[in-house]
Amino acid sequence: MPDLLATLTTEAVVHHLDLIVDLPDAPPPAALPARVAVASLCGLLSDDAVRPAGWDDRDFLLRATGRVPLTDRDRWELGEAAGWFPLIG
Repeated sequence: MPDLLATLTTEAVVHHLDLIVDLPDAPPPAALPARVAVASLCGLLSDDAVRPAGWDDRDFLLRATGRVPLTDRDRWELGEAAGWFPLIG
């Protein structure tokens, strides 16, 4: 049950971000669901992968889901882990 709830939460957060992408005044996803989504997506990475320090949760979620493409710098910082992106579609 915990994995199912984490998956549903992750989906809801990602779709929330999809809905507000062009609405700068819209509220972002709440902090707790966003942390669940980040933890879920981080769980898909290898243990050796390190999220770039300059990425906040929103940046990570957008890149990990392919909503924002990786830049050359992102690929350099991620190293081999860049090949895993997007983690989900």
